[in-house]
Amino acid sequence: MKRKEKRLPSRRRRTARRVLVAAAALFLVNRIFLVGLLFPIQAVRRCEEREDTGRTNLVCRNWAPEIYKTGLVYLTENENVTMLSAVRLSLYGWIEVYGVPLDCTVEGPIHGGWWTLYRKEEPSQFYVFGRIDDPDIDRLNILWTIEGDGDSDMWVVSDSGEWMERDGRRYFLCSFGNANAAAYKFPLVVGCDEAGKEIARIGLEHGVVTVS
Repeated sequence: MKRKEKRLPSRRRRTARRVLVAAAALFLVNRIFLVGLLFPIQAVRRCEEREDTGRTNLVCRNWAPEIYKTGLVYLTENENVTMLSAVRLSLYGWIEVYGVPLDCTVEGPIHGGWWTLYRKEEPSQFYVFGRIDDPDIDRLNILWTIEGDGDSDMWVVSDSGEWMERDGRRYFLCSFGNANAAAYKFPLVVGCDEAGKEIARIGLEHGVVTVS
């Protein structure tokens, strides 16, 4: 009587099984230990979960070696929120540094915020970002004062040619290096039309200083 020979799993089956086991293990590590993220956008999703913004869409992504050699700054959005967040690559995969969400559910000509990010004694990065909802605004004048310098006013001009568009909405992101986070007072953003006439002025009270 002939014995039935046991069919050994093919090489393809063994490979597929190993991939599935590895994927399951990686998923558990991601969810339980919060490490092992393979892609930077996964760290951005963590920011969304923590800030309860819902899923956001990419507006722009900038490399930020001034903060971390592997640092990336993301500007993302959805109908209700504009968020600036940073991620970096560590020994344990991609991790989020922080996220600053703006609530855009209340009607207004401009929604804006600021973020200062610095590491220990190194110079910091200062960001001003937001969304422009008034179609007549063609230019933004960003104003702030610096303590210890005679409270002198400093202006940075950002016009529509530098802005970004996503889903029919306009967004801006300005960054300033070598910033002294302790010296900045809350900035103002002034929206002007093509002729330079002021349309709106808002104080950017929503912001945060992050030390990493």
